[in-house]
Amino acid sequence: MKLFPTKYFKAELRSDYSISMENLISNTDITESLTSDWTKKAFRGQVNEKGFKIISSRIGLGAICILTGKFNGNIGEIEVRIHNAFKVMFSILMLLPIIGFGISILTNGIENSIGIIIPAVLGIAFVRFVFIELGFQFISITGINKLSDILAIKELNKI
Repeated sequence: MKLFPTKYFKAELRSDYSISMENLISNTDITESLTSDWTKKAFRGQVNEKGFKIISSRIGLGAICILTGKFNGNIGEIEVRIHNAFKVMFSILMLLPIIGFGISILTNGIENSIGIIIPAVLGIAFVRFVFIELGFQFISITGINKLSDILAIKELNKI
């Protein structure tokens, strides 16, 4: 099991690739940085003739997932992964119980700190399976649905 989830999809477009990309460009705030900002467009990021690297424009949660796609004609692959900045933040959250356990050992001794092992492991598991996994699942589904509507994807299969 990977620490940070990733999804891969194979997509087939309804219309011509150039029409779909023009539609994506018109719905994307073109920028070099993948950060959230107020915009009336559905996505922010980079779109070119080779593919795209975008995030949802939704403030706060939109930047958690990066959608990367490469198309060859009407068929292509889309990757959904967690943004590197959020990987760092989630890693820090998972390290906090370990740091707390270490501080407890230094101040109280190992005999008195044994009872903190289970809460520390539960804290790490909570961050991994609640914050990361559930957050990724909900936000990636929202992003893929928006992207499917904009690109006019006929068929989308998980790889």
